[in-house]
Amino acid sequence: MVSTFPDMDERLDNSGAREAVRVAWLFPSLARAYYWQPVFKEFAARFPRTAVFTSIWPGFAPGFENTFEFHVLPGMRYIDVKKQVRDSRRGFIWTPPSILRELAVFDPDVIFSAGFSGWTLAALLFKCFRRRRVIIYWEGCSAQSIGSSRIKRGLRRCIASFADAGVSNSEEGTRYLREVLGMSQHSLRRHPFQVPDLSLLDSDAGGICQAEFKHPVFLYVGSISPRKGWNYLLDATRLLVSQGIKEFSVLFAGAGEQDDELRAAIKTYQLDNIVHQAGAVPYQRLGSYYRSADVFISPSRADTWGVAVLEAMAFGKPVLCSKYAGSREMVTPGENGFIFDPFDPLQLADYMAKFIRDQSLAARLGARSLGKMAGYTPSRAAEVLADVALQTIERKRHHSHSESHRESLQRSAAGET
Repeated sequence: MVSTFPDMDERLDNSGAREAVRVAWLFPSLARAYYWQPVFKEFAARFPRTAVFTSIWPGFAPGFENTFEFHVLPGMRYIDVKKQVRDSRRGFIWTPPSILRELAVFDPDVIFSAGFSGWTLAALLFKCFRRRRVIIYWEGCSAQSIGSSRIKRGLRRCIASFADAGVSNSEEGTRYLREVLGMSQHSLRRHPFQVPDLSLLDSDAGGICQAEFKHPVFLYVGSISPRKGWNYLLDATRLLVSQGIKEFSVLFAGAGEQDDELRAAIKTYQLDNIVHQAGAVPYQRLGSYYRSADVFISPSRADTWGVAVLEAMAFGKPVLCSKYAGSREMVTPGENGFIFDPFDPLQLADYMAKFIRDQSLAARLGARSLGKMAGYTPSRAAEVLADVALQTIERKRHHSHSESHRESLQRSAAGET
């Protein structure tokens, strides 16, 4: 079959430059995902012909206006096929049919597609017709994202078999792509791609009053929802108070479906002098909260990654991280924090007590957090992603040239006979 579409190999042979490559990013939703915008900006600086396609777009963050091209595709929604069980939704993401038309118009050479939804299926369908490259972006693993369904696993294995490469924030994520879904090791790359940009987190001058907080201050940043495990932090706080330990503060920065439950629990257990509820905080103002804290706590019971852990580390804070958060890979116990089981409030309380009894501990471990984050920036993430894109192109070009050479030899041999 002869393709009537422009051939990417031919354009690269003519220019050999990144400027010749068109790259599409497919994300069903970018709601509250402001941390991706610095990465997109840096990536677009390397591949100017980059476009982001999404159904839920929060708008440009301050300072990132029009730094990359984006397209909003309305019509995406989540369809539940079974009643929600605890944190897990059983269903699928409805993909807007317009995605195929948009891809045909933009005609990308390389497509980064998030996860295994219909958006990735659309990317693979486009690949079949236009001989393009598809790279799966897999955020990471949690019990919710993996699931136990054999049907889901089988579908994902099928999708993965047609993809050209895969990238993930975590080692656990790449292991899942390799060992469970069967992707080859040489096609995978692990690097934290969801990383903070301090200038964005500090772009709003609004701050908080620190006078009301007793130090050390333990900070929680995230939605007030069951999956994030805020109640386990409250349980640990109650244990400390029951032991007569009251010289500390806990600050919740975030809002969600359980706001009223948190507020009621603070009142019921008479924790008003210790626990403070900030409510929803604009992303651009979170920097002042990280600066005001001494220790960051992530008590999540299911998180594929958890960029807030890296945000806290970038501000030089030690981290108490749930063993069910993908970003626990960034925490080395005893070096820049500790890893705990959120279902064991006594364990979390014991770790909190270490920082209360030795208030120099936060500064020592926090300095190591800051050091660990030196190599994890939006610029570095974009460079790794760019390298993956180029390597994927080169592998395919080499394979195509090898196939052409083999066919040429076979034709020659047939002619001789």
